[in-house]
Amino acid sequence: MESTNTTNVAPESINDLCRGWTRDAVSGMLRCLHCTASFDEGLVHPVTGGLGTAERAAREHVGATHGGPLKALLDMGRERTGLTEVQETLIRGLAAGKGDRAIAEELGGRSESTVRNHRFQLRRREGEARVLVALMALVAERESPAKRFVDYPADLPTPDERAQVTEEEAAAIEAKYFHPGARPQIKQWPKKQKEKLVLLRRVAERFERDRGYTEPEVNALLGPAFEDHVTIRRYLIEYRFLEREPDGSEYRRR
Repeated sequence: MESTNTTNVAPESINDLCRGWTRDAVSGMLRCLHCTASFDEGLVHPVTGGLGTAERAAREHVGATHGGPLKALLDMGRERTGLTEVQETLIRGLAAGKGDRAIAEELGGRSESTVRNHRFQLRRREGEARVLVALMALVAERESPAKRFVDYPADLPTPDERAQVTEEEAAAIEAKYFHPGARPQIKQWPKKQKEKLVLLRRVAERFERDRGYTEPEVNALLGPAFEDHVTIRRYLIEYRFLEREPDGSEYRRR
């Protein structure tokens, strides 16, 4: 049985990115990295030819829905991949099995030597990326949890300095705007977007993962958090903390 829930869990490894799904650290579900689909390993799932494991269902889902893991990664956009238009064209061509001459023609008649040079530069960049991943892993081992950046949805509309908040900063913002208690209640709504995001992240924790909510249920959960629950609900959706079906029939925590 396929679920449409997702959580903000970064891929654990390059292997996750290469296959297009990861194991959710909270629920244990297999979660697609590119949409809200998830697969429970305790259940059988519809697959080609009948029923199959969650892993097979996840693999088929990435292929059928997103065109495979490579296309899905490229479709994330150049802001996420860091690729130039030429590099993206090169990678798509190589993945399709095209040679230097065919790719050169796709690039507007550039020379084959130019294509080979771009290939070389990508290989060099790959090596640099591996070293960076290793360096950041070593830094994470020594970094204080309070200094780590908080996790926001990967498709947050404002991936800039407003989303660059450490756990320590987030705790200070929460202390400023929340009344004390296990289920925080907002004292007043902040004007700064950085502070809004911190509050929305915490309010989103009122919703369980792996289940859907009707709009009345959403309102019932948000009412105690802030008197203007309609505004909070809109912000939760706008900033990707909640996902709403187009017809408004169901809401899910992302």
